[in-house]
Amino acid sequence: MKFHQLLGAFLLTLGISIAAGTSAAANQESAGGLQVMSQSLVTQNDEVFDLVLQLPGVLSGGDQITVTVHERVTNEEQFIASSRGENLSGVLASQRFDVSDLQPDVWGIAKVSFFISDTEIGDIQLVQSGVYPISIEMRTKGQELVGRVITHLIRVGGSLPGELPVVFVAHVRELNVPSTDTSGAINSWAKVVRRHPSVPLSITSHPVFIGESSFPSLAPSFADTEHEIVRNPFTPINEAALINAGLGNEVLSLMKMGTESLATIGNLAPPTLWVGHGEADDAQVEVRWDRGIRELIVESASLSPIPDTSPRGPVEFISSESTFRGLVVDALSRRQPHDTPASEAQRLLAHLATVASTNQSDPLLTVDLTANNRSPEFADIFLQGIEELDWISPLKASDAVTRTLLPGDTQPRQHRLRVRLSSTDQNFAGYRDARRHLAAIRSMVRDEDAGDYDALAQELLLSLSREVPTLTQIDLWESTVDLIRLQTSLIDIPPDESIQLTSQKASVPFSFQNRAGIPLRVELRIISERVTVEDFDDGESTTLVLEPGVTTHRFRLRALGSGSFPVSIELHSPDGGILVGRAQAALRATTPTGVGLGLTIGAAVFLASWWLLDTRRRKSRRL
Repeated sequence: MKFHQLLGAFLLTLGISIAAGTSAAANQESAGGLQVMSQSLVTQNDEVFDLVLQLPGVLSGGDQITVTVHERVTNEEQFIASSRGENLSGVLASQRFDVSDLQPDVWGIAKVSFFISDTEIGDIQLVQSGVYPISIEMRTKGQELVGRVITHLIRVGGSLPGELPVVFVAHVRELNVPSTDTSGAINSWAKVVRRHPSVPLSITSHPVFIGESSFPSLAPSFADTEHEIVRNPFTPINEAALINAGLGNEVLSLMKMGTESLATIGNLAPPTLWVGHGEADDAQVEVRWDRGIRELIVESASLSPIPDTSPRGPVEFISSESTFRGLVVDALSRRQPHDTPASEAQRLLAHLATVASTNQSDPLLTVDLTANNRSPEFADIFLQGIEELDWISPLKASDAVTRTLLPGDTQPRQHRLRVRLSSTDQNFAGYRDARRHLAAIRSMVRDEDAGDYDALAQELLLSLSREVPTLTQIDLWESTVDLIRLQTSLIDIPPDESIQLTSQKASVPFSFQNRAGIPLRVELRIISERVTVEDFDDGESTTLVLEPGVTTHRFRLRALGSGSFPVSIELHSPDGGILVGRAQAALRATTPTGVGLGLTIGAAVFLASWWLLDTRRRKSRRL
């Protein structure tokens, strides 16, 4: 091929690509301020179908709204294309309205209604049940397009070979509310749960998002419903990182706190179930296997390789060492720029209705109602549609994972979980140091004086949350160590001095000053190679209670030799975690003891004997 031919082919391909991109952008951005605020979720024959529209802000005389109903979709692929305004089938009915006749209110809200029938007496004649795309266009008097949106009409009636089983999960947290008021979204979700008790939801949440003050009001929300609450730690954590850092006890504490709190507001799912919500990977599921997790609900992005389409039905998940079973969240009907909660809910409902009415393979779908920060308002509208659409059979996640696995060629269908090395890359040395200091000061105080320290221990535990920024964690850990060091410095031990022993044993006074304002327990150690303390139970240390002010204790010291030698005086926390203070003293023993005393007496006897014998010799010579 010659150069000019290659150039022409390239320019033609480039032009097609640009045109396709422009067309796609036009489909996504052509709403022009036109929105669907609400509509009839499902419709039967001889019923009125209502559309409530938000019209663009500036209206002119002669503006028109055209509503066109297209032939029903015959498969899921056609539905997905139709939701983008593509591959719309033939026109079944079309009606045009002058905007002025719709009498929009001051906010531009207008209502359009149609009578649905399977005969010619209706505004729209729909003979078969199914999902029908509806295109809504607004044009000026001169027929210039202002905006266009697509929605769907679900025409029910008759029966299907079987109902579509669907699992609904929700990750309830603060979403788009200020960090100082996490109860707003939680209470909104609680109201949704109360209004739809018959549609089982498998709910994931963490008590830290709910707040202690909200628990009493939430208790009625989850009682006597079909919902189940997935067990979770009190606050979100990177469980793999904590376990690999040797903080398994902290994980167990947070799990116990979370489970006990969540159990007060509803029915808990089995302890073998975990919902990943985008966090699942090989490392995360392996540590959960050790605490009994056997069933997973994950997203497609957690699989390696990521499948082109989400498997619909129970499958097996393979990690580096274990095999799980579970479900994959289906990415259905993504949000569009012009969506309202109502239009997004209707599209998802129509998507499920399409699968139910056109797919004969009886798939099991999993839908996350909180994906992409979907709001409680969206969930409320969507769940109302599920209650009205008898084509759907909602299931609890804990029941769905026990259904028959999807068949593969020779064994159940399996998917490998992704490996993400960064999931365990975190340094907890500062936390350990803070916990060690806190445990030490806690062992020094009475229970009645420990309120502040117990609260600080709770704060340290919650600082392991994945929601806490790293700099905030480090600041808390370091400030905890500094605080405890400051408080232990309020204990003064005897200054360096000399201790004089004039006998083998002596009772020696030691004075300590406690400036902390509360009694403190300490462990006293008097260390020397040539001194023992007879009052110490183990011969090396004893526990003292130092009242505020100066406290003096006397201890019986035994010298193991004479002379001068050093003695180290140390105060430790009772748990041995930290050294509170240290002082050096010089001990001088001036009285012979032990072997020295025996040698001295022997020398004296020898000298006396020698003197007596020498005296007798001299007397004998004189005689």
